Amino acid sequence: MRRFIDATLGRAARHFLFILVRTYYALFYNISCSNKHLLQDHPGALILSTHVSRHDGPMLSAVMYTTARLRPTVLYNEYYSWSQWIPMHIISAIPMSSPRSWPEEKRQAQKEDTLEIIHKVMKNGHCILLFPAGRVRRQEREIIKPGLSGVHEIMAYAPDTPVMLLRIGGLGQFQTAKYDGFWKFLGRKKGRRHVSIQIDPVTELDASMPLDAFNAKLEDLLNS
Repeated sequence: MRRFIDATLGRAARHFLFILVRTYYALFYNISCSNKHLLQDHPGALILSTHVSRHDGPMLSAVMYTTARLRPTVLYNEYYSWSQWIPMHIISAIPMSSPRSWPEEKRQAQKEDTLEIIHKVMKNGHCILLFPAGRVRRQEREIIKPGLSGVHEIMAYAPDTPVMLLRIGGLGQFQTAKYDGFWKFLGRKKGRRHVSIQIDPVTELDASMPLDAFNAKLEDLLNS
């Protein structure tokens, strides 16, 4: 029943929501996206993205909507926040991590369930969107905190998963803001903000590497 509702009412709600969101970003942002076609060539890819602003998730989902369905991963407490319940369920976000107050056995079971869901989603041809740094960038470079193991575990669970690196430019606090003249006829000095999205396949990551070395390599790729 849940799958039927998602394929009917859920699909209609997602389509309507993404039309609204995409219209908003078309009006106020000038977005270019390179290599978006790679997601059609590699269905079910794991997309590792830089995280430069709170616009990243909805913007990427809206821009990619007609090319590939993105299933974003979010922190457990964000997913179950009452204020975000509706959008989280419409976009079919996947909660990751778990409260530290849980017993270790329960946290491990939650992790295994999440990995199973993620790989089932990718097997069905949907892309998983993951921000390896875990939060919006608060400095010039992406920093992956020690111990963050989500990407490593997903790739170790299914080593043949296609992996894409996505870099967002021109949107973050520490990135140069450039505007076009779209709104100047209304007297606004600033028009739409230019945003670039670059997608590239990743072959340098190896889940057999120790976690610290793996995260260091991933951090270098995000900042290259």
